[in-house]
Amino acid sequence: MSVFKRRIAAGVSAVALIGGGLLTVAPAAGAASGAPVVCDTSSAVSKKTARNGNMIIELRYNASTRCAWGRISRAQVQNQVWVDRSSNGGASWTGPMGMKHLTSGTGTYTAAFNDAGYVMRACAYNGRTVCTGWY
Repeated sequence: MSVFKRRIAAGVSAVALIGGGLLTVAPAAGAASGAPVVCDTSSAVSKKTARNGNMIIELRYNASTRCAWGRISRAQVQNQVWVDRSSNGGASWTGPMGMKHLTSGTGTYTAAFNDAGYVMRACAYNGRTVCTGWY
């Protein structure tokens, strides 16, 4: 096969792979190695939960891809959600990461972030800030 045909075949395969994966995966930002990490959101669980009035704040986690993100529900437009990430058990942290403002509906979520070697928490604001515990 010529170099040109191999490049076309590789490009078509990559597009098919990426296109099919968009339904079940989201890219995780901030991978420790700097390389993109793919996070499968379909098999995630809520590891920590908190309430801010009626709003529910969750730290969602996928163990197989080592990524976490924040999610809010029962929220109102302009409420915010983000995650913090710490390498020393929460004594200090990086954040807010992936902050999202709810623009419509009653829920939204942040981007997914690599948590290998870190603990993370989800936080939300609706007039006051409340965070989940660290996980």
